[in-house]
Amino acid sequence: MSKVFVDTAAWIALINSRDNLHIQVKQVRYKLRQQNAVLVTTKFVLLEAADAFCDSFTRMQAVSFIDGLESLAILQIISIERSLFTEGWLLYKQRPDKDWGLTVLLL
Repeated sequence: MSKVFVDTAAWIALINSRDNLHIQVKQVRYKLRQQNAVLVTTKFVLLEAADAFCDSFTRMQAVSFIDGLESLAILQIISIERSLFTEGWLLYKQRPDKDWGLTVLLL
């Protein structure tokens, strides 16, 4: 069984039907379901997705969507732990030559 990391852009595209990536992300999601892939994301990623929908018009849609993710058996959500953040932050600081985002480092 394969594991696939789901980043902020993917969640945003799934929530927002007007996003340029919406159709493509839905197609990828369908294929991953057929493959019985386990999806992996972090609380940090979900926080970023929620921030993208913080206005009063889209907030409740995002809340409903993200709350629904908690019950998906195929989704592993990695928690925010101080030690995990510290380790990721140290790696982020030590590798200025890389284009890695901090959220990805926290896996």
